[in-house]
Amino acid sequence: MCEAMDAVPIRVLLVEDESAYAELLEAMLSCGPACHFELQHAPLFADALRRLGERTFDVVLLDLTLPDQQGLETYAKVKAVAPAVPVIVLTGLDDEKLALQAVRTGAQDYLVKGAIEGRMLARVIRYAIERKRAAEALRQSEEFFRLISESVTDLIAVIDQDGRRLFNSPSYRSLLGDPAQLKGTDAFGEVHPEDRPRVRQVFQETMATGQGQRAEYRMLLRDGNVRHIESQGSVIRDETGRPCKAVVVSRDITEHKQSVAVLRSALSDVKQSHEELKATQLQLVQAERREAVSTFAAGVAHEVKNPLQAIILGVDYLSHHVAAGDQNAAMVLGDMDAAVHRADGIIRGLLEFSACGPRDVKDEDLNVIIEHSLAAVEQELANYPIQLRRELAADLPLLKLDARSVKHVFINLLMNAIRARTAGGRIVVRTASEELTADHPRLARKPGHLKPGDMVVTVAVEDRPAANVEDLPMAKPVRPASALGLTVLKKIIELYGGTIETATTRDGGNQLNIIFKTNKKTSP
Repeated sequence: MCEAMDAVPIRVLLVEDESAYAELLEAMLSCGPACHFELQHAPLFADALRRLGERTFDVVLLDLTLPDQQGLETYAKVKAVAPAVPVIVLTGLDDEKLALQAVRTGAQDYLVKGAIEGRMLARVIRYAIERKRAAEALRQSEEFFRLISESVTDLIAVIDQDGRRLFNSPSYRSLLGDPAQLKGTDAFGEVHPEDRPRVRQVFQETMATGQGQRAEYRMLLRDGNVRHIESQGSVIRDETGRPCKAVVVSRDITEHKQSVAVLRSALSDVKQSHEELKATQLQLVQAERREAVSTFAAGVAHEVKNPLQAIILGVDYLSHHVAAGDQNAAMVLGDMDAAVHRADGIIRGLLEFSACGPRDVKDEDLNVIIEHSLAAVEQELANYPIQLRRELAADLPLLKLDARSVKHVFINLLMNAIRARTAGGRIVVRTASEELTADHPRLARKPGHLKPGDMVVTVAVEDRPAANVEDLPMAKPVRPASALGLTVLKKIIELYGGTIETATTRDGGNQLNIIFKTNKKTSP
């Protein structure tokens, strides 16, 4: 019973001079396991060539002994006319050797007359067509790969699991000579001896895991030149799925690295020049600003600060004499008190920043400066129910500072902390020195000036609410350092290579951290 009646017919050209045998083959194909063959019979070779020129066939059944053409030349001429069509040679027992020669020169298969039956004939035809298609696909793939390898400038190599070269693209010629001469040689032979163990290890890991890796290394050429190479490997797997070969795509990055080195050097020079220019500009700006501001500061002290103090005293007086239960008046006075103290903080910061006199930068003990700052605010601190806690680390490294300027910074920070806790609370002053590790929380914030291995000295100033805040009188609004005041203080700290960070404590307090970078581990 015939099958697959709706399939696209396989077009077969039968080149056979014996009519009876041709009719037998046609009957076999029409009454075989599947009747989707369309057969045309050409009894003469000239007729076969004409038919091949007129239309396309899927397969040719070719007798090599015809009245007008005999021998291997029969097959050769068919292939010249229709190179893409698979050919199955028909032969007798006496010329089977000739059929084998035809297969060696490209015929897909051969059949011995008298030993053919329908199922075998159909199967041989299908297999011949599939083998031809597979061979053509492989040829196109190889041609595609050849064109790519000849067109790209990247270095493409195929290496077996022992590290021997199987293929090298033409682009290798400029580095290692004729690529054909490289086949079978050690793929690591030209790798620089210092880099060779590492590159071998990467290759072995790639073959073991099947995961390609990138590697950068040096290649030592025969003439002694060193080239920098970047390679990316991928694996080819066998029929069992195990890696058996590696495809390595490499690129010569020598010029790129040289360009990067030149650019980095230029950038370093530009950065150094920029820093020198900034330092010069800063000196000029500081000199001009101090000269101008010092003249203006005296007027500010009399024209602004004194009235502010009077307003502060007046607001404080009114806040103690406001009618009981008048919430609106209390709120207005609270807002006025906050605004006046904020303005006072700004004036204090400007006065400190514009103080006359050159900076006296030398090795200073930060703990000593902090003690002096605490002594300066001791009287102010005594006016409020605030606990002061010192946590000063021993043996801090000495820092290059102007003690007077830094002392003013700490006084401002402490005064802001006191004003934030006038209703009661705690002020904690803490110092520490440490070496930053790669997983240090401070580095998680990605500060541009710090990196693992840096030694830093930190000062933390915290104002925190009282433990039993509900037992205290109604607290005034918490006022951290004003924006302008903190900006001025940051500028002063930056003069000595430090930074100021702000944070909030778990209990709702304010924390300011001052970080100084130092190369010293302990003070002498």
